[in-house]
Amino acid sequence: MRVLVTRPEPAASRTAAELRRRGHEPLLLPLAVAEHDVDALAAALARPHAAVAVTSAEAIRALHALPDLPPALFDMACFAVGESTATAAWNLGFRNVAAGDNDGTTLARMIAGQTDPAFTPDRPLLYLAGSPRAPGFESELAAFDVPVAICECYRMRPLAPSTSEIMHVLGTDPVDVVLLYSSESARRLFDLPLPKPGQALLSGARILCLSEKIAGVVPEFFRSKTQVAPAPTEASLLSLL
Repeated sequence: MRVLVTRPEPAASRTAAELRRRGHEPLLLPLAVAEHDVDALAAALARPHAAVAVTSAEAIRALHALPDLPPALFDMACFAVGESTATAAWNLGFRNVAAGDNDGTTLARMIAGQTDPAFTPDRPLLYLAGSPRAPGFESELAAFDVPVAICECYRMRPLAPSTSEIMHVLGTDPVDVVLLYSSESARRLFDLPLPKPGQALLSGARILCLSEKIAGVVPEFFRSKTQVAPAPTEASLLSLL
């Protein structure tokens, strides 16, 4: 099957490799690129914190961009939104990593239930965040009165491929499947100024979404062809192929 992948690099290339392994033809059309704010990250790490939270592996990649990371950072607990983000944290050097189930609200509840470490205004939870982001994680922390310091260490800058670039990726054969990993990518995809030949190539595609929230962004025309992964993981998403 010809599968359109809209997620940013380097995740897009990892997904492409897995699709090829399964015998599919990946079509890569990243619709955003990560920009790291190393100055904000360095300033945040210079202040005391009790633990670290990450809701995307992109935050771990932002840490990679710093030339010198304080050794004490890796002694702190790191709360990661899911297994893939947790693996990235382990690989960076964190020694105490707790993984959630790929949902920010659930991760916040898990953190709020911890008694060690204790979070105080002087030693809050450090949230290495991106922009844009869903509000659920922060809202749930606030509901449980968990002191948190937010560091926006990366921004997902939208990409606007030209018509010729889009058609080069799509080629001349129909697209069988579109994979959607975020609401933002879904919005950008369906806002693209596709020419009629491009619209025709996508018209029969199945739309596979990582969550119900993402599916809610899909236009009415594609709703009958839209499926949601049983669990918010890539393995679950690809099981729908």
